Amino acid sequence: MRGDAGQLEGKHVTEAAQAGDPAAVELLADIGRWIGEGAASLTSVLDPARFVIGGGVADAGDLLLGPIREGFGRQLTGRGHRPTATFEIAQLGNDAGMVGAAALVRPAKA
Repeated sequence: MRGDAGQLEGKHVTEAAQAGDPAAVELLADIGRWIGEGAASLTSVLDPARFVIGGGVADAGDLLLGPIREGFGRQLTGRGHRPTATFEIAQLGNDAGMVGAAALVRPAKA
């Protein structure tokens, strides 16, 4: 994307990466690695079985999931002595947060 960098949004990076732009692919790999490393730190405390990636970043799919899994695997303490969490893309994609928030305020059925 050319023009004002202030107008650049995450979806533009994802689109560029999907089109094969090396800088965008590298950026998503960096972000994925950071997410994976953070998830590994959370795992040492909470030991979750699954992480679900939602929001706009989920549109990157395997361009993000691969680096997430790699970063997680490198950073995870106790590898081989605890179950390894899985990573998935939220089925609702960018709408996952909005649907979840709506579900929290929706009255329960009796």
